[in-house]
Amino acid sequence: MRVVVDTNVLVSGLLWGGPPNQILKWVRDGRFQILACRQTAAELERVLQYPRFSRRLSGIQVTAQEVIAYYMNMVYFVPDVEKIPEVIRDDRFDNIFLALADKHHATLIISGDQHLLKLKQYHSIQIVTPAEATQVIDKLQGK
Repeated sequence: MRVVVDTNVLVSGLLWGGPPNQILKWVRDGRFQILACRQTAAELERVLQYPRFSRRLSGIQVTAQEVIAYYMNMVYFVPDVEKIPEVIRDDRFDNIFLALADKHHATLIISGDQHLLKLKQYHSIQIVTPAEATQVIDKLQGK
């Protein structure tokens, strides 16, 4: 199974606990793959540079570069998406997640972003919160 994970969920999972972290643990255990491309990796790298995350990074004694390296070793890298739909107008970057999921046949898009969540699905791809994702993944995998 392949999923697309929005940047906000990745940051939460990489720096904190809860359902976003559980999703990353399952990826490390090989239960499914997170799809990523150069565009989404660059977005994560940019977001981790925000001053509001520097205290947390210091607190867990890692650098943003180490977090990125960890992420890059965890995800399944695919080519950048060239055709990006114009579905979400308030935050156009969110459309990359839709395109990535659609082009590479993801089962889920996992996000905490209301622009994506209010869609509920894109084509046949369900869009869920991290907490919902943990339930859906367990159900899909018969756990």
